Parts: sequence; structure tokens; C-alpha cells
Amino acid sequence: MHRRVYSLIVASTLGCGAAGLGTAPVFAADGGPTGLTTANQACATSSPGPYLSPDRLNDARAVLLRGTYDTSVWGANPTADFQVWDTAHPDQPQDWSDRAGASDGKVLVQLEDPARQLDGVTYAWKVRVANASGTSPWSDTCYYTIDRSGGTEPAVSSDDYPSGDKPNGEIGVAGSFTFISASDDTVSYQYSFWDNAGSGSSTGNQTVPASRLGGPATITWKPRTAGDTSLTVYAIDRAGNYSERQYYTFSVRETRPSVFSAAYQNSAGFGDLKYNVGVPGQFDFSSTVADTSSFAWHIDQDGPSGSADADADGKASVMIAPTKAGHQTLYVRAITRDGAQHPEQDYPFYVDNGPLVTGDVYQSVVRGSSLRFHLAPRTSDVTSYIYWNVAGDSSESAKTTIPAGADGTADLTWTADNTNERTIGVQVQARSAEGTLSEPRWLTMNLSGASPLVTRTGGDVAGTTATIKARTLLVNPTEYEAVLNNDATTKQVVPAAADGTATFQFTMTKAQYTSVTVIARNAAGVHTDQGSTSWSVTDGPAITSTDFPTRGSGHIKPGTFTLKSQQTGATKFIYSIDGTDRYNVEAPIASDGTATVTWTPTTSGYFNLHATSKTASGVRSSETYYSFYIEADPVTVTSVSPSTVQTGGVRTITITGSGFNTGNYVYVYPSDGSYANGTITGVSADRLTLTATVDLTGAAAGPASVAVQPDGYHSAVRLDNAFTIVTQPTLNVVTKPAITGVAAVGSQLKASTGTWNPTGTTFTYQWAAGSTPIRGATGATYRVQAADLGKKLSVSVTATEPGYPAATAKSTATSPVAKGAAPKATVLPKITGKAKAGKTVKATTGTWNPSASSYRYEWRANGKLLSTTSASLKLTTAMAGKKITVTVTSAKPGYNSGRATSKPVTVQK
Repeated sequence: MHRRVYSLIVASTLGCGAAGLGTAPVFAADGGPTGLTTANQACATSSPGPYLSPDRLNDARAVLLRGTYDTSVWGANPTADFQVWDTAHPDQPQDWSDRAGASDGKVLVQLEDPARQLDGVTYAWKVRVANASGTSPWSDTCYYTIDRSGGTEPAVSSDDYPSGDKPNGEIGVAGSFTFISASDDTVSYQYSFWDNAGSGSSTGNQTVPASRLGGPATITWKPRTAGDTSLTVYAIDRAGNYSERQYYTFSVRETRPSVFSAAYQNSAGFGDLKYNVGVPGQFDFSSTVADTSSFAWHIDQDGPSGSADADADGKASVMIAPTKAGHQTLYVRAITRDGAQHPEQDYPFYVDNGPLVTGDVYQSVVRGSSLRFHLAPRTSDVTSYIYWNVAGDSSESAKTTIPAGADGTADLTWTADNTNERTIGVQVQARSAEGTLSEPRWLTMNLSGASPLVTRTGGDVAGTTATIKARTLLVNPTEYEAVLNNDATTKQVVPAAADGTATFQFTMTKAQYTSVTVIARNAAGVHTDQGSTSWSVTDGPAITSTDFPTRGSGHIKPGTFTLKSQQTGATKFIYSIDGTDRYNVEAPIASDGTATVTWTPTTSGYFNLHATSKTASGVRSSETYYSFYIEADPVTVTSVSPSTVQTGGVRTITITGSGFNTGNYVYVYPSDGSYANGTITGVSADRLTLTATVDLTGAAAGPASVAVQPDGYHSAVRLDNAFTIVTQPTLNVVTKPAITGVAAVGSQLKASTGTWNPTGTTFTYQWAAGSTPIRGATGATYRVQAADLGKKLSVSVTATEPGYPAATAKSTATSPVAKGAAPKATVLPKITGKAKAGKTVKATTGTWNPSASSYRYEWRANGKLLSTTSASLKLTTAMAGKKITVTVTSAKPGYNSGRATSKPVTVQK
């Protein structure tokens, strides 16, 4: 109850324009809330306050206003009243009372509505608390400004690296870039460079402050690579908003030479084996800068180095003998005649001193078979070789060592077996007497698991036997092992026949999805990967039919299906034919295990017969599906009735001819060349007549043709001038509907139907405010609502008459809806409490008809208006002897305000 009374106090205060809503700061009296913060920033008591971007403040995208109050005075849970206003409109404060809260000495409100927190507007706010005893003074006034937009992108300029495709500068040469904001409130800039070095972004996001508020900023940066480079820049304002993105592109001049060597390339394991450690190879240098006099080069930091003079074209060729094996990098820079040294170009290359491998290289191998390789050294003093397997997941096997002969060569035999079945390659290294290892040589392995090829005959029906035959590429298999349905108890092991194959037999004990897996082994115990075959075993009925074959087509006439049981102990069949009235039909099984089913199709198309059998104990077999096609009979069309049909809706026509069925298609062609699809509603038993409905709304008047298509695969048969389409008569309004009654809130209006030709038998209504229909206002009368205030009301009446399309007429609109009569006090307000100086009296609202939604209070002493506007008044000694009255103004949306004054009371000393 306290909350509702306080809301009325707030409404009264806001309505009268409380003091302190201007732009000058207002300081809180003793007892008002303190500790004020705006979006967690201390209260700014002068305009414009902090600049805030709600989208960047929190997940709620809201400005949070907070304060504290004295719980010893106001209790733990008073109510809070926040006033927030646009400083340009101090007389229009916002009401946030529904979102405000006060508890345990803290007040807060979250301003979440963007429509009431507008971009670019400076707002002021203050807060007070209230309980049953009264209200506190207002707090200080705090200010803040909403800034939701970062603005347009900043400009970027650079004399060192201007925008465009023309290259400038070079790698390592610093350049300056200046950022210029398009906004006057920029405080910093965020930027990042993107080039082709490393993973791309060379700087990540960097921030530089503006030289002043809204001012520029200048940064320096050294390119790491040549070619196209981009710079992304955002301006950041004082509210933390980011501007639109500036995307600045420029090009860095390439001054590194190009380097190439056909002898030493960056291809591990695939290099030219003529080249090795200590073998000179040619490296070609080509300068990208004019007036190049020489090149300086070195391999890594500890390798050979040197220089070479450039020819007139800025090129040079150098013979370099690497001093070590493996991956390494040659660095080359161009030096011009003025002595300038330009950035280095790096050229990674590979020196391959791995062994030479010949023999079964690049050949596939079947499990159980071997590959033979001859290993020859490409390093000195080789005494052995080391090899190991590498699997598809990059895991490696243990390393194996084989000795080399006196000439440093060795032969390696590699056998595919079950220990290395995941191998994709073999690495081989040569080792010297001192233990020095060469680079590895990669030998690709293409392994076949020799999975047996498995075929099957028979075993499709439960109780029958499946014969399984297996064949493998495994050399000299000695035996095969087969398992049915992964059940180890069914395992059979048979020796391989002379031709390397094996044959198994399994009896199918039940209907289910079935599989047989097979592996083969040789005398060494090497086994193949698993081969398999799978199929469905059924005990469902076998279905045959000469009238409705699965190949070819049946016709729309009686025919039969023969069902034969394949389930032990079956006593009946249960079958259904999709799309027909045959559903779960039961048929007894004769002594020969069969049943004959008779059926007459009613339409053409594709059908499925699915059937099961069932034992006396209720056990059902698996289901058999039998698919077949019914061919449509030839169609003739001789006449259509009725001979004339009206437009304006769905009409029924009857077509006479022959060969009709419910799977036909019907089309109607009006005289304007359009067409409409018909819907078949019935076909006679002799198939000589067909009834269909067709929507002729908007159809052209005149002669119409009808076509019937047997099905989707045959051409339609057409009858021209089959019937005539005539225009449907219309309902016409003679006198428009009219509205009677006073267009004021709370009054009742009544609509007449108007007059019609011919007379409409039924009417419906729809009231509207302006051009908007009023929801639920569909009766002949309407009670005017507060939401209609100022709007013109009208009513639309829709008449219906059998044989005619519905018609609607709209009344003339009323004058704008006026306010309703002011509520009247049926019981006057009354002053309660002891009327004595120092005491507090209260006012009742009185009783009003109609009831009001809010009230305002005016207290007078001897007729003079007092400043208090609350429902209570504290009597002072100055009021002693005076007559006190209270006038209550009642307010109700859409109605004029009502006023009533209490009887006076005299204040005692």
C-alpha cells in the first residue's frame, strides 16, 4: 500500500514541475541520498558530466545510477524515486519508478531504454527515498551525456609510405603515419599492420593517444616484408566508442635479390642426388635495385660466406659447396655502388646425403609379402644402416640396425605382417664408424591388408543354408576363419583349397540383418584384414502376382496376389496395400502354406503391398514389401454438367465419359486462356462419371473447356466448350451504415446495418479508430475507450446473402473522440487525524464514479493554497485557529479531471 501512495506523490510532483530541474546543480538537504555514482563514476555536479556509451558499459547496455541512504532513518526497504531529465527540457522528467529499487541502504536504477537515453543528449538526475512516514529531501543533481556512436573513420596519411600500388621505402626502413580524426572528441587511436611476414599481423592491436581531444596522432613503423601491406585504424572517443574502420593500403619496395639454385632446392628426400656435402652447386642472384655492384652471402651464421660481383644487369652466379647436410638457409644482400647495403633475402635449401636406395622402390606390397631394397652410401666410412617404420598417425617403430658390407652397401628385406600393418613409409639412415648419421631416406609403403573377397549364395530365408566363398591376395594362405554375426561361438576354421579359396556353410536360424566376416592366414601366422558380406534374412511371406507384376504394370480391374508362408507354424497372413482401404487385413493360411488375396484397384499409380505372417501364439514374421504399378485406362470425355456455372467461388461440375479413376487430373480452361486445377470428389462405380470441384473466383465469363489427364505419364483428353461460365450477381449497398451516439470516452455508440439490394440476410461488424481496426470490436455497439481519444471512429458492415459474394460498406467517421465527463465524487474527501498543531493529518480520496486511476491533493489554510501536495499535512503552530481543507483532483485516462473539497477542520493549538 505504501508503494502505491508514494507513486501518487511522485505523479503529483512531476505534474507540477518540481523545483531543481534546471541545469544548475542542486545540493541535497540533510537526510537525502548520498554516495551518488553514474555508471560507477562519481557524481558530476555540473554539465555535461562524463560521456557514456551504454553499449560499452555492461551486458544490459544500460546506464546504472546508484546512491546510498541512512537505514536508521528510512529503514531497510523504503521506496526510491529517481528523476531523470534532458537538461534542454527540465520540465519533462522521465519516470523510472518501475525499475528503481531501494534496499539495505542502497538505491539504484538501470536505464535500459534507448528511446529515453538518446544519443548526444545531456541528462541530469537526482534521487530521494520514501517510507510510510514521508519522503527524504532530494539528493544532489548529477550530470552525464549519452554518446552511442564513434563516428566516421579517421584519415591516414604518410609521406614515407603513401597509399597506392607504387612501392616506396624498403624492409627495415621506418616510416611515419599520421591519423586524423573526423570527430572532435577522439582521445586515442587503435591500429594494426598486416603484411606477409609470419602469421600476418605484425603488430597486433596497438593504441596511441591523440595529441589533444579530437587531435591527430603520429606513429612510426618498420616494414618486415616487401609488397602489399595494410594498416587498419579506428578512432576511439571519450565514451569508448570505436569509429568506422579506416583501411589504408600501401606497397613496400622490394630491394632483396632473388635467389635460385637448380642444384640445391628445398625438397627433403627428393633432391638431385648428384649434389652432396662438399659438392659445389650453382646459386643465381638477381638484384631488384639499380646500380648493384656486388652481392654478399653467407649460409646460416656459422657456414661458408663470400661475395660476388654483379654484372651490368645486376646478376651473379656463385658456386657454393655446402659444408653440412640437412636443411639450412643461404642469406644474400645486394650492395650498390654507393656502398648502401640492402636487406637480406633468405633462401632455404636442403642438402641430401642420405643413402641411395634401389630395388622395389614405389611398389605396393600385400601383407605376407616382402620388398627388397639395395642400400648404397652417399657419405664416407659407412659401417651400418638404421631403419624404422612410420605409421599413419606419425608414430614410429623401434629402430633396426643392419651391417654394411666392405663396400658400404647393404640389402634390406622388408616384410609386411601384422606388426607393421599401419605403416605408410620407412626411414633409412646410413651410419659411419664414428656414429655420424646421414639424412634419412623416405621409402613410401603402399600396403594391402589382403582382405578376402567374400561372396554368398542362398540363406535369404530363415531355416535355409548360406554358402560362403572367400578368396584372398595373401600369398600361400593355409586356412580361413569365418564368423557369423560377430558371434565367436559360430567360428569355423577351414583349410585353404588348392586354388587358395575356402568355402563355409551357415544355417540361418532366424530373420535378421546378417553378416559373415572372414580372415585368412599363412603358415607364418600372418593374417589378413577382415573381409565380409552382409544381407537380410527374412521369414516374411513370399509374394507373387501375374495380375499385378513387379515388372510391367497391372490394370484397373480385379486381380490376385499369392502369399506363401516362410515362417514355421504360421497360421495367417496380415497385409496392407498403401493408399487404399486395405489395412491390416487378415487371411488364413491354407494347408499348402499359401493364401490368395483378391483386389480391385480404384486408381492408377505406384503401390506397395506389405505383409507378415503370424503363428497361433501371436509371433509375427518379418515384413515383406511388394511394389507394383497400376496403369491408367484410356480416358474419354463426352459432356459436362451443369451447362452454366457462376464465377465467384468453388463450384462443382460432373464430367461424363469413360475410364475415370480417382488418380486422374482435372483442368478447367476459361475463355481468357488461363486454367484452374480441379479436385476430384468422386468417381462412379462404372467409372463413366467423375465429380470435381473447381475454384472459379475471378474466372473470365464465356465458354470453358475441360480436360482430364489419366495420370502423370499420359496426355490429357480435352473437351472444348464443355460449359459456360457466367458472372455471379453482386450485393449492392443502398444506404451506408450509420453511427449514433456521442463520440466521447465511456459513451456507447451503435451502428445501423444500412440498406442493401437484395436484402442481406446476415451482417457482421468491425469498428475502427482512424484506419486501424479495433481488436474485438465486432458487435453492433461499441463502448468508446480511452485509447480512442482524439481519433475518428468508423464501422464497416459486411453483408452476406446465399448465392452472392459478401460485400462490405463503411460508415462515415465520427468527429474526433472527446474526453469523457469528469468523475464525480459520490463521497467527499475527508481529513482524518487530530487537527492540532504539531500533528499530521491525512486526506482520504473520497469515492468517485467512474473510479479514478490517480489523485492530486491541494491543501488550503483559510482558503490560502499551501505548498504541500502529498496526501498528508503536518500542522504547524502558525496554522492554529485556521480552517484546513483539502481538494482532491481525480484523474482517469480519457476523462476530464474531477475536483471535490472536504469539509473544513479547525486547527487547535
